[in-house]
Amino acid sequence: MEAQWNNLSHAYGSAADIPDLLGQAETDLRQGDKPESAWFALWSALCHQGDIYSASYVALPHLIELAQLPTYQENYEPLWLAAHIELARREGRGPPFPPGVKASYQNALHTAFRLSQDSRALPLDKAELWVYEICFAVFSGDIVRARELLDLDV
Repeated sequence: MEAQWNNLSHAYGSAADIPDLLGQAETDLRQGDKPESAWFALWSALCHQGDIYSASYVALPHLIELAQLPTYQENYEPLWLAAHIELARREGRGPPFPPGVKASYQNALHTAFRLSQDSRALPLDKAELWVYEICFAVFSGDIVRARELLDLDV
């Protein structure tokens, strides 16, 4: 597994640091806008200014695994980052899939769709609902709707 990450890249070069960041993110419940959080580092490396990288594709299934943890049941950070990776992919802002990655990525998207659909039934405030509606739009393939919602910037 480590060798795979060494052969991938993110916004700052080698993706060898991504497994450690994903491990930290498992217990770091701070939002991605906090510079000292693991989520800030993951966002910056995997979806930098809307662009994605080979490591982004490999990280997405891990993000969806995190999104299923009880600690993240009411914290959208992993699903939110995964949605932005998929949005960037659909909009052509990333490289082709690395070899052997596409199937696990596609399987994770099916789970992400279900999670985003289920999350909309949670008691949410306006901002959280906005996030989950965007996730649902992305994972259901409605990129136009996702962009419309992002332009609202609640």
